[in-house]
Amino acid sequence: MTSAKVRVLHVLPSIRGYGAEHQVVELLKRLPSERIEPVLLTIYEPAPEEREGLPFPVFHVGRKTRKDMLFLGRAVGEIRRIAPAIVHTHTHVGKYWGRLAARIAGVPLIVHTEHNPCDFRRTALERVADRVLDPCTARVVTFFREQGASLSSFEHLPPAKMVIIPNGLADVPEGCADRDATRARLGFRPGEHALFVVGRMEFQKNQSLALRTLAALREDVLTKTLLVFVGSGRDETLLRALARAIDVEHRVRFLGYRTDVSAILGAADLVLMTSWFEGMPLTLLEAMLASVPIVSTPWVGARNMLGEGRYGFLAPDFEPAHVASVVERALAHPLACRRLAERARRHADEEYGIGRMVEAHRRLYVRLQEARA
Repeated sequence: MTSAKVRVLHVLPSIRGYGAEHQVVELLKRLPSERIEPVLLTIYEPAPEEREGLPFPVFHVGRKTRKDMLFLGRAVGEIRRIAPAIVHTHTHVGKYWGRLAARIAGVPLIVHTEHNPCDFRRTALERVADRVLDPCTARVVTFFREQGASLSSFEHLPPAKMVIIPNGLADVPEGCADRDATRARLGFRPGEHALFVVGRMEFQKNQSLALRTLAALREDVLTKTLLVFVGSGRDETLLRALARAIDVEHRVRFLGYRTDVSAILGAADLVLMTSWFEGMPLTLLEAMLASVPIVSTPWVGARNMLGEGRYGFLAPDFEPAHVASVVERALAHPLACRRLAERARRHADEEYGIGRMVEAHRRLYVRLQEARA
């Protein structure tokens, strides 16, 4: 006899973002099976073109602005109408408003994915909410063991509630069809080292460290190195001002927001990640699959993702001089860099396919439902 399908409702703010929102949509496209029926509920109304072609139902609660607090009641009503066996929440909105709505609606099983598991900034109200909502959350998903242990300790979550499911990349980067042509189109001179810093310009990404790292390079390295920012955000004005203030503006390029990151990534000599904290950054996954060497700060989870240095160069700390030393070492040994990057690509191919992520979620939902039956 075939078991009944498990209806799983995922809760997101919207489906227009690239990071967590993009990852969840790619998961839901592949999640339907004989046992799993996925549904999506967004807080903000998606545009018709964003919903078009998605192979799963999409509902929304129509929140217009942050001042609209009546959306919580609408979310409770939608959850009751959809009647899921499991609600799976994502991002800050899902963690607090999504879990609260699911709890009020009487959903028997709640799962939450921490996409930034080591961002430990909490308001007093959020700390209270965590104490109320954590006990009624069946499982908390994150990406690496180091992150799970850290989050479990910080929020006093039983280790048995933690589930480790790494992200998977749906579309493998093709890389540059012609690396030299791409570099020329981007304005890089022959012989210049291009250090790419990819991501939103905000506190978490700590891009000021990238500029200070550039300034800390030896003069003979600095004169043939370009720091290339790919992205935009609230900190861009501050970063431009800092580049002028520390006299490295002539060695910095701001490419702005790009929709072709995977196509230009192969033009980089290194991808530099300076973040204070991360979940499982798609930028590093794309770099690994594109065989581009990585230099990263030691955010919690970086050692797991980069295999203690087997798949990327890890700085010992967040000091500009120490990060610069790692960058210099990487640039000085291009053959070792290429070998490391190829090892990283093989590892990512084997471990970070989206099929693994989909199957891990299916198993999680079925086990939770069976344990409750």
